[in-house]
Amino acid sequence: MRRRTLLTSGTAVLAAPLLGLAPQAATAASRPSRRIALVPLDDRPVNVYCPTMTAAVAGVDLALPPRKALGRFFQPGDGAAVARWLGSVGADEYVISVSMLAYGGLIASRTGTPTLESARANIAAIRALRAARPSAQIVVHDTIQRLALTPGNPDLEQYVAALVEWAKLYDQVENLGQEELRPRLMAVRGTIPDAVVDDYLTARARNHEVNRQMVEWVADGTISHLVLSEDDTAPVGLARAERVELEKLVDQLGVGRRVEVFPGADEVDALLVARLIAAGIAPTYRVEYAGISGEQWTASLEGIPFAENIRRHVKSVGGTVVSGRADLVLMVNTPSASENQRASDLAAFARRVARLTAAGESVVVVDPVLVNRADHDLVAELEQRVDLAALLSYSGWNTGGNALGLALAHATARWAFLHRSTSGLGVPALTGPGRAHAEYLLYRFVKDDHWKNVIQKAAYAEATARGWTPMNLTAEQKAFFDGWVQDRLAPATRQYFTDHFAGHHLLLGRRGATTRTAKLADITDIHIELPWDRLFEVTLEPHLTLA
Repeated sequence: MRRRTLLTSGTAVLAAPLLGLAPQAATAASRPSRRIALVPLDDRPVNVYCPTMTAAVAGVDLALPPRKALGRFFQPGDGAAVARWLGSVGADEYVISVSMLAYGGLIASRTGTPTLESARANIAAIRALRAARPSAQIVVHDTIQRLALTPGNPDLEQYVAALVEWAKLYDQVENLGQEELRPRLMAVRGTIPDAVVDDYLTARARNHEVNRQMVEWVADGTISHLVLSEDDTAPVGLARAERVELEKLVDQLGVGRRVEVFPGADEVDALLVARLIAAGIAPTYRVEYAGISGEQWTASLEGIPFAENIRRHVKSVGGTVVSGRADLVLMVNTPSASENQRASDLAAFARRVARLTAAGESVVVVDPVLVNRADHDLVAELEQRVDLAALLSYSGWNTGGNALGLALAHATARWAFLHRSTSGLGVPALTGPGRAHAEYLLYRFVKDDHWKNVIQKAAYAEATARGWTPMNLTAEQKAFFDGWVQDRLAPATRQYFTDHFAGHHLLLGRRGATTRTAKLADITDIHIELPWDRLFEVTLEPHLTLA
């Protein structure tokens, strides 16, 4: 079965896959019976393709609102239209981004334009859904607003750094009592126009009120489970102060078992899809590090030790971190104690991954050291020593929390499918999810390493040389780079498949004493484009065949 993503205007209809490729016929035996409806954070691949693939590796259907309702870049989505879709789609379970439903997406949530009244009118759809589906799983996520403005707006670009510094200083002075910093606070504030600060604070106040509403709806049973993710945060700042208030409310209402608060944002759509897929299994995870312990390291743009972020992400997907034997092994790339140890640490880490995969362990590689890209030195070691097709998942995308959550979601959904594959699934029902798993693994390695470390850098240089702004392209400039990226990324993807996936055996599932496998045969098609008018992310959808 090929994955099917449903982009509907009402109740379910069979639709083409993610970006319009012709669907393959699905037999009755292979068609999934389980269906999750997702209101995504926005329309970027990380929030559409990644959760779709997370569901596909487990043979689960994912329904999404109509594409036009999700907006695009600085054009907000239509929260009211999404609310209507949510009431009509019909599904077994629901994952809902409040940022999309209330404001029209992540970028729209960072401005003061949407009113609290309109946000409340849109999120009332969650209440209506609970009334209509009293026993349904309704899992929700909302963001604690980042400290920075969205880059790319030429009118605000000059104030981004100053506003972040002011937000940190304000927390340090007004909330933490560090009076010696007040002169600097006042000096920085004087460099930012009142209108910019007023809009920023209006958005923060509105969002915080909606965050509080979500916690209260957990307490009254409207929401089954809630994640509040801190978008690009820091140890100090207005986001920290808001998080502390929300954690106090969670404790006051006694809902700590059904609410997680952690650094991240873009990974949560996929993470909560995986939570629903793995419900009732409660997987366990053991953590091993490449360098220093995650207890001693805090990733960039985060405010808690990475080990604690792991525990919170694992809890949000329905699992538990253990110290001994576990269902899955999280192999986490962390900085080395000294630069002199780095090469030997990475080599030892890759050898350990190779031993675990060869022994049949379910191995997840999390690569959170560098922001916005994979650690190429680690990937090179894995390519040399590890059968990449034997991994349960890999991610090195964007922030530490993003990388962790995307890898964890993919691995958990795939592990849950393999765990249940003994329950009489025939070969057709195993093949589609297996193919999706290999496609998603290939996507992750090519996008997180080769795209981010090679092609994107070259694209930024090309844009700059032409006098263009990489984070805000015109329509004509985007059309040029769609072709420019296609010409470089497509052959790189094909070569990566040839070098590291072609001919490798893929575990499809187990039925009794029989282990079903297939050989990765060919890459038949790759869809590539820039989803937004900027060079930060890319749509990359490879399609494989199995022998």
